[in-house]
Amino acid sequence: MKGHLRLSLPPLAEVTPQSITAFAVLDRTGRVLRSGELSLAQLADAAAGYPVYAILHPHDAIVVNTVLPPLTAKRLHDAVQNSVEPMALEDIADLCIAHGPRAPDGNVCIAWTNRRALLAAWQQLAHAKLQIVAFVPSALALPNNDPHPDQALALPVDERWQARLPNWSLAQPEWRPITKTHHWRSAAIWAGAAALLWLLGLNLHAGRLRSEARTLQTDMVQSLRTAFPSIGIIIDPLKQAQNQRDMLRLGSGTAGGDDFMPLALGAARVLDFAEGHIASLHYEDGILTLVLAQGYTPPSNEAALQQAAATQSLTLKKDDEAAHTWHIRRAGVQELREARP
Repeated sequence: MKGHLRLSLPPLAEVTPQSITAFAVLDRTGRVLRSGELSLAQLADAAAGYPVYAILHPHDAIVVNTVLPPLTAKRLHDAVQNSVEPMALEDIADLCIAHGPRAPDGNVCIAWTNRRALLAAWQQLAHAKLQIVAFVPSALALPNNDPHPDQALALPVDERWQARLPNWSLAQPEWRPITKTHHWRSAAIWAGAAALLWLLGLNLHAGRLRSEARTLQTDMVQSLRTAFPSIGIIIDPLKQAQNQRDMLRLGSGTAGGDDFMPLALGAARVLDFAEGHIASLHYEDGILTLVLAQGYTPPSNEAALQQAAATQSLTLKKDDEAAHTWHIRRAGVQELREARP
């Protein structure tokens, strides 16, 4: 056990900030470094950051030994509760109950005390800024065969203060009082966790955007290669597509809304089911012809598809003779020919 402070508590019902208590500071070897009597309000300086083992008054806790069969931790806890119930003078719901490990011979040491009194005293000790790590029943804090087991630890410090303490106690973590410092520490922890989750979500969103950008870049490069196979190296697909469009417009002397690129972009927004399945593409006289490879999912509602096309000022027509073939033109351009070569 590392260096610590042992505190001899008065009866739990009498613990107040003004309670005068005997204490002893022990090093890891059990040698007494300091001892004295101070009020709880003054003990914080004496504790100097030491973990505090609060030794209960002999009349505050009951300690018994009972024999239990080999059980899992959860079942052992339930068995302890059941064994205490017929021995306790109070409802076990009003008690703090703790127990040690089961010995090879089946013996289990059990201790209990009044829960309300213990928690009230623990709150007073926490307000005094004492770092309570254990509430030890007096019977478990004294040497074996102590001649005065009914007497609380008192000054002067002697071998009664130096007995080996158990590695379990009545200071259960779920009952630890929440001090103002602990409250702010908890708030800071939750705020840090929220910030961490926000950063994680932001990174995930950024990763998704990067993936979508790469996919869009790939699609743009592929569309540009399909539309302008003469381009050898593609560095900026959007800029190069605009340049090719401008060259075509200059060559024809027009800049109509039925040019290839505006028509192709409008068709891409409407024919999303064709994405990744374009086998060939042909543009002539303001009409874009798409031949799709097998494996795509045809639109389930062609009327809705025509309405979507109309919002893009497009007219769609599925070729009645050539399978998987669609003709797209700008609304207002002359009607499609009944048959295409």
